Parts: sequence; C-alpha cells; structure tokens
Amino acid sequence: MKKILTVLSALILTASIASAQVLSKEQMKNTAWTGFGSPIDGDVMYYGFTDTFQARFDRGDFIIEGMLNWSFLANYNDKGDVDNFIFGTSNLNPLSLKYGIRNDKYGAGGNTLSDAAKDAKYNNSANVSNTIQDSYYVNFIWHPAEGFDFGVGTKLNWQVGPAPRYGSWLWESDAHVRQGGFSTTYDDRAGVCAKTSSEASGGYKYHIDRPGSADVVGFVPYANKYAKRALGVRYKAKSNDINFELGAALPNGFNTDDPAVNFGVQIGLPRMITVSAALEGAFDDGSNFYTGATIGADYFILDMYLAADSLFTDADNDQAYGTGAAVTFVIPNTKISVRPELGVNFFEDDNYDFAWYTGGTLEFNIADNIGFNFWGSWAQGSKDKRWDDKTVMGVLYEDSKNWNGGHILNLRPAITFEYSKHTTFAAYADFEKRTAFDGKSRNCWSSGVFMTYIF
Repeated sequence: MKKILTVLSALILTASIASAQVLSKEQMKNTAWTGFGSPIDGDVMYYGFTDTFQARFDRGDFIIEGMLNWSFLANYNDKGDVDNFIFGTSNLNPLSLKYGIRNDKYGAGGNTLSDAAKDAKYNNSANVSNTIQDSYYVNFIWHPAEGFDFGVGTKLNWQVGPAPRYGSWLWESDAHVRQGGFSTTYDDRAGVCAKTSSEASGGYKYHIDRPGSADVVGFVPYANKYAKRALGVRYKAKSNDINFELGAALPNGFNTDDPAVNFGVQIGLPRMITVSAALEGAFDDGSNFYTGATIGADYFILDMYLAADSLFTDADNDQAYGTGAAVTFVIPNTKISVRPELGVNFFEDDNYDFAWYTGGTLEFNIADNIGFNFWGSWAQGSKDKRWDDKTVMGVLYEDSKNWNGGHILNLRPAITFEYSKHTTFAAYADFEKRTAFDGKSRNCWSSGVFMTYIF
C-alpha cells in the first residue's frame, strides 16, 4: 500500500489544483482559472476568470475553515455574442461553464433545443445545474476529547468508504459520468434535493430520475458522505492494529415534525481491508444506503461499493441500486498509475433499462516537477421500454420508438507543472460527446489554465 500511495501522492496535484475540496490541513490556498471552449452546439466562447480562496486555521481544540469563489464571467446574448462581464461570488466552475450560459429559450451560442427534448421536459441547463459548486463554505470543528469531533458547517465533507462517490468536484471522472448520467433532482452541496443557495432550509427527500428527465439518466446518490451541510459528531480511532470511525449528522433541512439523521461507520485493518457503511435520511421514508470496501496491497487498491436510494417508501417502483468497482495499481518498476472502473445501476421500475458506465485514469510523471493525467469514460443511460410503443407519459410521439438511454463520451488530458514549493500550474483540454435519449448529439469542449498558490 505504501508504494502506491507514495506515487499517487506525487500525482494527486493534477486533480487537486482544479478543485475546492475542504482542506486536509492548516494552510491558505488560492486557485485562479481562465478558459474558453465551444459549448454544446455553440460557437467558441471565452468564459472569463474565476478565483477560489480557501483558508484553514487550527487553534488548540478548534478548526475554523472557509472558502470564497469569485468570478469575472462573460455573459452572452441570444445571438451568441458577448454582452457584458459579470463580477461577483459565483457557484459556477470550469465544468459547468463548459455547457455555456443559458436562458429559458436558447442553448449556448443561441441554439434552440429540439421540440422532442422540450416536450420531454429536458434542456441543456440541467447539465449546468448539476455541475455547480458552492460559492462559499464555512465550517467550525471542535475536538472536545481525543478522537472526538463536533462540527457544524456548510461543507463538512465527512465521509466513509471508497470512490466512486457522488459530489466529486471538477475533474474526477465520476463528476462527469455520475453513474451513467447526470442527476436532475439531487443537489450534493447541501445533501438535499432542493436548491439551497438562498439559505432556505431545503429538504432531504430523494427521487429517482426517470429516463427522459435529462439527456442521459442513471445516477444513484451515494450516502457515504454522511455530513455535508450539517451539524455532526464523530469518533475516530487510529492505531497500528485497527482504524475505526463512527459518526452521525443532522442534515440541512432537518425538522422535528419529519426528522432525518445520517449515520456513517468505518472499520479497517491497516494495509489490508477497510469496510464502510452509511445511511442518509434515517427515520425518513426516503433513505439512501451505502456500503463499500477497500482491499489494499503493495501495488494495487481494490474499491467496491453497493448503493441504494429511496428506501422504505410506500410508493411503487421508486428505488434504484448502484454497484461497481475500481482498481488502482502501479505498474511494477515504474511510476505509472492506472485506475479502471466499472459501475452499473438498476431500477425497481422494470420499464427502465439498467444504466452503466466504464472509465479509467492514467497518471505518470514526465519529470520530477511535471505530471501527466489522462482520463476517459463512457456512460450508457437508462431507456424507458415504453418508448418502443411511441408513448411517453401518455403522449404519443412518432419518433420515440428510436429513443434510447443516450450515451456520453468524455476525454480529458492535463499537464501539471510544479513551478515552486508554493506555486503550481496546470493546463487541460476537455472533450465531451453527448447523444441524448432522443438521438440528438451535442458535443462540447473546453480548455483552460489553473494557477494554484499555497501560502
């Protein structure tokens, strides 16, 4: 395990500089980005500039941490021309900007949506809304005794179990694939399906994305991140013989009339095996369950998981299940790391076909201070078998017999240059080919540069 982790820690810079995950240690970090691309069916657009500042301070028994995401973004009119630039806090990022700026009528670059897509209540803005990030986060954590944490915050990010997991940030492969497609009803930033940017209490109900509700559907929420926007408590014990974690959280949207509590547990034998389980929305009739295991050796790590959502409800055919595995290994006598993965989703409603995805990541060092990362993925969405009868939600469509679940191809190479101990640059290109359930293909690409400075 140590050999592979040593190599991976040197390469993790490629992924981490493009994200705004909660900091793992005391530091201040600033990530600036600028980029451009051609969004779905649109002309080349300059996106503008974003800057993400994070800080964490450890003082005695307390941790205080926060983040602000600022932007200076181009705003395009209906004809696809630059109208103005907007400055302010933003929940957009390079992944969401890849789909372009949209309004109710037009797609990116002034392209209208197909009539079939409109009638099926699908539009490209769904892809934007499922890639937004927090415009800020603030967390307060107190250590009242050895091993105990008491935290309250907008992004605690307490989790158990291995990836793939929902809520990944910009450039992890599952942030694009999301188990066969994009969620249309689940907002991971707060752990609720309701929007929370207005600081409303939201809710914690979970819904299955039916085929046709987005261009490609097949996402199951993973409950291993048991404390997100929440009030939580956990106990962690670590020794040479065993690692243990037990935690619980009240999620955003909790109320005494309809309570819900999240739980997570993890137990592991160092350098051998770790087993995890989590329940999101306990005592509620829309719970999510997760269990996973990690098996490690000198040259490989095997991750396995099983997830289910919408458990314990009275409704019929409203559950979904996801399972999959990933293997990370280092080619012996090299510093080349490879991670293939596969996931499959099943639906209780037998009118829905299963959805699946496969992908992989390749990483290696070109030189001591230059790293290369490439990942690609293919996702096949779920199909509603009733489409073959030309009927969709009681409406007759002559062309629906040719509809399927749609598919997504993603490719992303990146090069990272460690300029100094404090400064890192990264350049990337990102290409996506999407064929929606209605057979319409929408391609987009983006490219940009990150600069990260760690104080």
